[in-house]
Amino acid sequence: MSNDGKVIAKNVSVLMFSQFITWGLALLLMVFLPRYLGAENMGKLHLAGSLWVIVGMLVSFGMDTFIAKEIARDHEKTSELFGTTLVVRTLLYVLGFGGLALYAYLVKYPTDTIYVILIVGVANYFTQIGRACYAALQGLERMEYISLADIVSKFFNTAVSIIMLYLGASVFMIAVVGIGTALIYSAVQMYYLNKMRPIRPKFSMSLASKLMRSSFPYFLTSISQTVYVTVDIVIISLIIRQEAIIGWYSVVDQLFGTLLFVPAVFVKAVFPALSRTFANDPNGLPKMMRRSFNLMLLISVPIGFGLLAVSTNLVTLLFGEEFVNSGPILAIYGLVIIFTYQNTLLGQFLVSTDRPNSLTGIMVAASAIIFVLHSILIPWTQNVFGNGGIGGATAFVFTECFIMVASLRLLPKGSLDRSNFYAAIKVLVAGGIMVAVTWYFRDMFIAIPIMIGAAVYGSLVLLFRLIPKDEMDMFKGLVSDATHKLRQRRIRTAEVAGDN
Repeated sequence: MSNDGKVIAKNVSVLMFSQFITWGLALLLMVFLPRYLGAENMGKLHLAGSLWVIVGMLVSFGMDTFIAKEIARDHEKTSELFGTTLVVRTLLYVLGFGGLALYAYLVKYPTDTIYVILIVGVANYFTQIGRACYAALQGLERMEYISLADIVSKFFNTAVSIIMLYLGASVFMIAVVGIGTALIYSAVQMYYLNKMRPIRPKFSMSLASKLMRSSFPYFLTSISQTVYVTVDIVIISLIIRQEAIIGWYSVVDQLFGTLLFVPAVFVKAVFPALSRTFANDPNGLPKMMRRSFNLMLLISVPIGFGLLAVSTNLVTLLFGEEFVNSGPILAIYGLVIIFTYQNTLLGQFLVSTDRPNSLTGIMVAASAIIFVLHSILIPWTQNVFGNGGIGGATAFVFTECFIMVASLRLLPKGSLDRSNFYAAIKVLVAGGIMVAVTWYFRDMFIAIPIMIGAAVYGSLVLLFRLIPKDEMDMFKGLVSDATHKLRQRRIRTAEVAGDN
């Protein structure tokens, strides 16, 4: 295995481990928050978070991607880039905070909703510092420190929030916990970044100008992506003005986000290597892309198709009967997730090969399309089904399909081949059979259809030989090696016990 391959494998392993932990913590908190706060307060919290995601992208201005790429190529740039981005972010944050406060007042959100928005805004500043640290550590390929910060901050957020919920805390106090969470997230990363590359913050006006200019294409991409994924909440809040419906939608939106940890981990770990490979060995990119595409499809199909069968049972089990209307929304998101896994990979591939403008064009078009679809489908499904969230989810099915097709057409020739097409057909057939079998057990206790579905899909994956032989041999070798080591350890333990 090449050095890049070892680094990627290490970073994927570290990030995957941390993502499993943080995913579990996030899921645990998700179970408690809706049950204690209720749909209306969940709507307030999620609306505040969505608005600050948009403003946060304006503040970061696409600098994270540029900084990670530059540091990956030259580690000596770390200190100057880090210091300059902190100053720029602070100035943009002040403008963003004032602008959002004015917007919330002008559209006449309820007073308590405005307070939640402002509290979440304070936390966002410390999150911005954490993002700057994240970009630097990603460029240095030290994902273990990013993972540690994520785990510690998420543990704090989950533990303190649950304790406060038990004590009867209001939605305002839960929002305040977010400030402490953001502080911990940024502080842990700052500590390790300073140990690796002693930070001597430097501000350079010329570098700030270059940073803004060079980051602008990434900014256009990130802001279009952010508007794309958050405009649904804003439209619901402006058109329907029922925070309970935002609450139904929010729990699905958050659950959907936790299910994206696999592609998120993979692209974060592979991004620096993709950037270097493009610069030093462009011919090595197609093989990396083909295998990554198949892997994302292999993982996304059982998750997405599985949600179609268990969505209603899952949301009522996790969040309670008050959120039964979230079931149809989650079922539709099951289809969305299959496209989203691929689009996460394809988007990062375009960025790493210095084609951010192509991705920006796609996302701008998708944002325009989804704005129109949301404006039509959300009020229509609200009138027909009494649940505007169904329209919000349905719009994403169309736009995610559009993004995937457009991205595939922009890939360099030879990035994917017929083997990917045949693999996709086999995976979709396996997923379809899995759903057909699982559907008959969908009303049983949720563990039953999940286990049956996993068994069916796993058997079909082996039958259709969807895992390449070399990867299967490597997996068997790892299992055999682990088994051998465990057996040897048991023998030594027995020998020591016998000597005693």
